[in-house]
Amino acid sequence: MRRLPHPITGMIYTDLGEGRVRVEDQNTGEYGIFRWDGLWLEGDMTQADLHYLVHVGGQNLPEGRDIYWAMLPTTQSPDEGQGGPDYASRFSTDKKAPPPPPVIGKFIGDPGQETEMGARSSSHVDLEYILKNDRHPERVPDVYWLESPMSGGPTRIPTARFHDRKYHDLEVERLWKRTWQMACREDDIPEVGDYHIYEIASLSFIIVRTGKNEFKAHYNACLHRGRILKEMDGKGAKELRCPFHGWTWDLDGGLKHLTCEWDLPGVAGDVGQLPGAKVGTWGGFIFINPDMDAEPLEEFLGPVMMAHYEKFKLENRYKHAHVRKTVKANWKVAQEAFMEAYHIAATHPQLLLIGGDSADVRYDVFGNWGRAQHVSPPASSPHRGILKTREEVLARWRASADANAKYLRSLIGDEVDLYSDAELNDSCFNDLFPNMHPWGGWARIVFRFRPLGDDPDYCQMEVMLLAPWPEGKEKPAPAKVHELRSDQKWCDAPEIGTLARILDQDSMNMANVHKGMKTKQPPYVWYTAYQEGKIRNFHENYRKKLELGEDE
Repeated sequence: MRRLPHPITGMIYTDLGEGRVRVEDQNTGEYGIFRWDGLWLEGDMTQADLHYLVHVGGQNLPEGRDIYWAMLPTTQSPDEGQGGPDYASRFSTDKKAPPPPPVIGKFIGDPGQETEMGARSSSHVDLEYILKNDRHPERVPDVYWLESPMSGGPTRIPTARFHDRKYHDLEVERLWKRTWQMACREDDIPEVGDYHIYEIASLSFIIVRTGKNEFKAHYNACLHRGRILKEMDGKGAKELRCPFHGWTWDLDGGLKHLTCEWDLPGVAGDVGQLPGAKVGTWGGFIFINPDMDAEPLEEFLGPVMMAHYEKFKLENRYKHAHVRKTVKANWKVAQEAFMEAYHIAATHPQLLLIGGDSADVRYDVFGNWGRAQHVSPPASSPHRGILKTREEVLARWRASADANAKYLRSLIGDEVDLYSDAELNDSCFNDLFPNMHPWGGWARIVFRFRPLGDDPDYCQMEVMLLAPWPEGKEKPAPAKVHELRSDQKWCDAPEIGTLARILDQDSMNMANVHKGMKTKQPPYVWYTAYQEGKIRNFHENYRKKLELGEDE
C-alpha cells in the first residue's frame, strides 16, 4: 500500500485499495476519498491532484517489476543483469525498497533568468561548466559540446493539424510516401526469408531479409487484383505468393510465376517487379523511404545525430521489451507528450519527491533530430524555490556517473571505462522526424507513433526497450510485440517496469488534449520558445514536408 506526501502541497495520499485514495491535510485534519481517476467519493476535501491519484491508487505492477526501466533485468531471468539488488532497489518503488527522503516545497513558480543563449530556468547551469569539470575530458565526444536551441519565440499552430482529414491525407501523400521512417529492427528478421509487415496509415510494406546484410521493402499488394500478399510477420519464406490466384515473386521482388500466363498475354512485363521502397540501416534499425529518389539515410539523420550515438552501439543492443497500444488521439498529440519535460511538475509530481522538476533540461535541434536532457543534472526544483549551487550540481552529477558505471559494468564489463561522466549519465529523450524517438545513452527507450489506419483520431504508440549488451556475446531473440487494447493500462505490460506507471499518467492527457483541440477557441495552440523548442522544430519540418503555408 502506497502512502506518499504530495511534493508541493504536502497532503498525504494513501492507497486504500480497490482504486480508492485517501487525501489528508495533517495540519487541519480535513480529508477526502477519491477514486484513482479523480471521482470524489466522500469527505470535506473535494479536490485532489489527478495525476497523483493515479500514481498512488492506480494499477500496480507485479511484485519485483516496479523497477526503473533503465535498470530492468536484461533477460527473462529475474536475476541476470541486475547489477546487484542494492543498486537496483534505489530505482524501485516496491514496498521492500527504502524510499529516498521526500523533498517537499510549496509552489512559487520559476522566475527564470537571462543567459547568453536566451531566457532559461533560474536553475540553469551552463554546459561548459559541467563538461570542463568532467573527470575524463578526453573521453567526451566533440558532439557533446554543441548547443543548438530552436530559434525564434513562442509559436502557435492551428489545431486542425491534429484532427482535420485534410492533414491526414496530405501526410499520406507528402510525408509517409516521401520520408525516411523506422520499420523494424534487423534482429526482428534475423534469417534470409524472414519478413516483417510495416504499416503506416493506408500503406503496407513487406520488409524482407534477402541476404546476410541485405534487405528489401516491397509494397504489400499483389499486382493482379491488389490482394495483400502477407498479413503478418513470418519466417523462412522462399517466395512471395499471393493467396488469391497464386501470382508469385522472388524475395527480391522479381516475377517468378504468373498463373495461367496464357490468359494474360503481354502482362508479364508490367508486373515483372514488385514496386518497393528505398531501404537503409542505422544502429540495428531498418528504415524505409517510399521515395526511391530520396537522399541517403545518413544524410537524413545528419552527422550530429550519428556522432552522438556512435559510442553507444545501438546495433549491439538487445530488445528485451516491445509493447504496442492503441491511443485515442492523433499520433502528433501522442508523441508531443514525450518531446518536453515542461509537463513533469504537473503530470509526474512524484518525480519531485526524489529530485528536481526538470525545469533545467537542455534542448537542442539539429535538422531532423532533436535532443533533450543532454548534460542536464536534475538537482534543483526552481518551481519550489529549491536551488542548488553549481558545485552541488556537479557533485551529484559525478555521484550519478559512478553509480551508473557500477551497474553498467555488470552488463558490458570493462567497456564502461571508455565513457566520460557525461556519457555515463546520458539518458537524453531524443526524437527523429517524423515519428521515432530513440532515447540516448543508457535510457533504453525507443518510442514510435503511427496513425491507426485512415483514422486521424487514433494512433498506435509503441515502446521498445533496448538493453546494453556485451559486444561479441550472442543476444537472445528479441521480444515479441505485446499488444494492449485501448482500454488496457500500460501497467498490463510489466516488462517495461516503472515506465508503465509513468505512461499511464501521460495517457490521461493524450485523449483529453485531442478532444480539447476540437473544441478550443481560438483554434490554435501555443508552444514555448525554449522548453517546447523540439516540438516547434517538428512542426517546422512538418510544414515544409507537407508544403503548407505559414498559417496552415
